[in-house]
Amino acid sequence: MPGHQVNQRDFEQSFVNKEHTLIFLTGFSGSGKSTIGPLLANSLGYEFVDLDQRIEQNAGKTITRIFAENGEKYFRGLELQSLTGLVDKSNLVISLGGGVLENDESYALIQKSGTMVYLQSPIRTLARRLCNKTDRPLLKGDKGQKLSREEIEEKITTILAKREPRYKSADITVETDIKRIGSTVEELTRKIERYLRNASATAGDQ
Repeated sequence: MPGHQVNQRDFEQSFVNKEHTLIFLTGFSGSGKSTIGPLLANSLGYEFVDLDQRIEQNAGKTITRIFAENGEKYFRGLELQSLTGLVDKSNLVISLGGGVLENDESYALIQKSGTMVYLQSPIRTLARRLCNKTDRPLLKGDKGQKLSREEIEEKITTILAKREPRYKSADITVETDIKRIGSTVEELTRKIERYLRNASATAGDQ
C-alpha cells in the first residue's frame, strides 16, 4: 500500500535523524581527531565541532587552565554540559577529548545519541605526535613538568589501559597511522555510510 510505504520511509528517516546523524570521533590525544574530523564532516556534508574548543569558548579559558584552577572532575562536568547541548542537533561530526568516555554519564549519552568512531593509533605513534605538545594536562609530570618521550609512552600506556575498553566499544574502528589522511577519510566515509544504511534497514525491520 502506498500509504504504508510513506509511513515506513518516514519511520526510517526519523530513526536515522534521531540516532545516527551525530558522528562522535573518539580516541587518545594525537590520534588525529582534529585533523580528520573537519575532512570527514566535509565528506559527509556535515558540520564539524571540536568539543574541547567548544568548552574553552564557553568557559573563557584554556583546558590547561581549567585543569590547573578547577581540577579534572570539574572539567569532566563541563564536557558533559557541552555534550548535552549538542545531542539534540543533527548532521554533526563531533571530535571528543581523549578522556570523555571515562565519565559514565557522557559515555551513556554518546552511546545513545549517535555513532561512535574510534581512531586508533599505536602508543609509539601517539608519543611521537604528543612529545612537543604543551596543552595536554594529563601528559605532564606531577609538578607540571615536561616529560621525556619514554615517560610519555609510559603514561599513555597507563591511561590507555583504563580507557581502551570503552574506545573499543565504538561502532566503527579505523587505524589512523597506516594510510594517508585522505585515504583514511575515504575509508571512514564508506564505513559510516554503510553503517547508517544498515542501522536504517534494521529499524525498518522492527
